[in-house]
Parts: sequence; structure tokens; C-alpha cells
Amino acid sequence: KTGDTNIGATGSYTVTTGNAAGGLAGAITMTVGSGNTGTGGAMTVTAGQSTEADATGGAVTVTAGAGAGSTTGKGGAMSISAGVGAKAAGGAVTVTSGFGTATSSGDEAVATAAGGVAGVSGNMLLKTGDTNIGATGSYTVTTGNAAGGLAGAITMTVGSGNTGTGGA
Repeated sequence: KTGDTNIGATGSYTVTTGNAAGGLAGAITMTVGSGNTGTGGAMTVTAGQSTEADATGGAVTVTAGAGAGSTTGKGGAMSISAGVGAKAAGGAVTVTSGFGTATSSGDEAVATAAGGVAGVSGNMLLKTGDTNIGATGSYTVTTGNAAGGLAGAITMTVGSGNTGTGGA
């Protein structure tokens, strides 16, 4: 923890491993220990709030590492997974934009990056899981209800191409 201050900025907090010239750079691992009673310990990452009238709260950014090399340097993958349920349902994954107290909520975008000089953009798969016994989960796309205006539209568009048969 850095110290508190009544005037000015508090100190920053940095965790880093050193650079490696002839090997792998060290990893950083943060793990909550296991317990044998009750709910497992939580891990929370929260950016700072600003109490200034017109200021913006701090951002949270999680970025996988870049890959180097002329032909085989792949970027690092990123995975977000909820916990396994041994005797009940697995944990949920929720991604929600911020609530605007006096105005609009924040936008949310899920997209693959554009393709590079000699490649294509990444594929996107939205899918419910398979099951051996029982029904699979349903997939719903819906816009919210509007009390004082128009409800939002749903638009699906196939992009344009300049060779071969177009997408369906």
C-alpha cells in the first residue's frame, strides 16, 4: 500500500519482473489460497474512482503479450473462464458496460482485429456448450425495453468482398 495524502497524488504501485537477454522473462502469478469451509477467497481488481466533478475514473486494461519475429511470433492468448462447479452449476461470466447515473450507459464492443498485410481477420464464434444428458443452453439476442423512446434495433450484415462468392 502506498501512503495516503490530503494534498497531491499518492504514490504508484508497480509489480514487474526483470528483462531477460538470453532466456525467458519471469512470470507474475497472483493466487488466492484454497480453504476447506465456505466460499473460496475472491480476487478483485478495481481502478480508482475520481471525485472531481468532470473527471473520469481510472481504466482497467489487461493485454496479452506481443509476439516478435518475422514469421512465427504469435501474440499471447487471453482467456477468461469461470470456475468449475463440482456438484452444482459452474460459475457465470458477465461482461457489462458501466452505468451512467445521469446519462447513457457505456458502449460495449466485441470484435476481432483487422487482418495484417498477409492474413485475414480472426473468426468469431458465439456458441452454447454441448451436453451428453439434457438440453443445451439457448442463445438469445435482444435489445432492451425503452420507456421514453425507441427500442434499439438488431442489425446483421455480411461484409463486402472483391473476389469469389460473397458471404451468406
